[in-house]
Amino acid sequence: MADNATKYLVFNINDEDYGVPISKIREVIRFVKITPIHEASDFLKGVINLRGKIIPIIDMRAKFGMPEQDYSDRTVFIIVDIMGAKEVFNLGMSVDAVQDVVSIKEEDVEKTPDIGLRLKSQYLDGIAKVGEHMIMMLNMDKILGSDEVVEIREFSEKHVDVQEAKAI
Repeated sequence: MADNATKYLVFNINDEDYGVPISKIREVIRFVKITPIHEASDFLKGVINLRGKIIPIIDMRAKFGMPEQDYSDRTVFIIVDIMGAKEVFNLGMSVDAVQDVVSIKEEDVEKTPDIGLRLKSQYLDGIAKVGEHMIMMLNMDKILGSDEVVEIREFSEKHVDVQEAKAI
């Protein structure tokens, strides 16, 4: 592996490949029942209790304006570190499936075009070509706006009793 290569977890949403640096990932878990949060943004599906810690879950399809799909046995939650206003917090992303862990060199990542993408380019660090696949490289610190971070923190801290969410 070259010195400038970084490992990424590659996952699939709506038949498109996305990558997140391994350094941002806490763990990957199978789908578990979500405790819903009412009156939240459409993409904020609820919370799970992961070993006593409340983790908000966002549906990446809803976040990116893609058609919703029922969760299946391939659905996974990727628990990531997100930079909030003052601190790093954990967030779960529901994705269709995890593909692989790949090493991507800096020179294989191209600047994100400003047009022609369904996904807002502000969420992306670039697009990498790995073999015949194009992987959209997500910037986890930009995936949520500051107002969305505040909403998620408020709902997960104030509106859910830790005992209400099923511990896994």
